[in-house]
This record gives sequence, C-alpha cells and structure tokens, in this order.
Amino acid sequence: MHTYKKGDIVLIQPSAGPAIPQIHVRLIERIVEPKRGSWTGYSGWEAELVCKREVDMLRKQWQIAFKKVGDRTFVYDSEIIRRVKNKKNFR
Repeated sequence: MHTYKKGDIVLIQPSAGPAIPQIHVRLIERIVEPKRGSWTGYSGWEAELVCKREVDMLRKQWQIAFKKVGDRTFVYDSEIIRRVKNKKNFR
C-alpha cells in the first residue's frame, strides 16, 4: 500500500462501478473510522475534483451531482489507483 499525503493528486476508480470512468482528485484530509464491534470501519480521504472536463462528463453523462472543480467527495483507500507524477496540469 502506498502512503499518500495531503495535497497529492491521485487517479481513482469510483466504487459505483467499473463503467464510471477514472477521475483525478486532490487529497484534502485523511479520515479513519476504527473497527467497532461487528462494524468493520473504513479509511479514506476527503478530496476535491481537479479537472473541469471530468466534472462536466460526470454531470452530463452520469448525472452525478458535481457542479465545478473544487467540489468535495469522499474517496476510500481502495479506490485510489496511483499518484499523479506531474501536478502542473492540475493547477
């Protein structure tokens, strides 16, 4: 497992299904909820969308309620594919 830090831009595969395309997000804040009793807990990141083209595609083709770059979402650790090496395209 990779270690990611606040501000990293990563490529994710949304857990809603393999038909939804991969998108880029910037990691904002780490969130970990521990296991309690029979509940397994979870870990992931609060993240924001960084690519206008991807936001428009999710809204128009998939009716996902994102409006603009910077909209926030939650990303599970298992959804992260890899870190983007060249961040200059996302500023």
